Amino acid sequence: MRKFALYLVVLSGLAFMSSCGDDGTGDINNGGDGTTGSLSKAKKDMLYDKVWYSTNPTGGIDHEFLSDGTLRQAKSLDGRWTWQNNGDTMNLVDHMNNRYDYVFISIGANAMSLKTSVDGYQSTHGYKDTE
Repeated sequence: MRKFALYLVVLSGLAFMSSCGDDGTGDINNGGDGTTGSLSKAKKDMLYDKVWYSTNPTGGIDHEFLSDGTLRQAKSLDGRWTWQNNGDTMNLVDHMNNRYDYVFISIGANAMSLKTSVDGYQSTHGYKDTE
C-alpha cells in the first residue's frame, strides 16, 4: 500500500510540473508570485527608451526604462534596473536606494502591465506610452 501511495504522489508531482511548463509563446506569465518566468528579447526591447504613463484613473508615477539600465521615474528621479536571470522579473533600485522587483505580465508596443513586490504582487498596474 505504501508503494502505491508513493507512486501516486510521484505521478501527481510530475503532472503538476508538466502543467507549469512553458506554453511555447516565449512570453510571460509565471503566476505573478515574484518568481522569474520567460520573456523574449523582442518583448523586452519594446519596453525600453520610452515613457510609460499609468492607466490608473487616479494617477501614478511615470516610468522610463532606458536601454543602458537607467530607471527614470517622474521624468527626473534616476535609479537602476537589471533583469533577474534573464526572465520576466526586473530588479530595481530607485533614486533613494530602495530595492524592489517588477514582474511583467504583458509588454506590447504601446501598453504593458506588471505586478510589484511593493504590494506583495497583489495588484496589476497598467501603463501606456502616451498620456
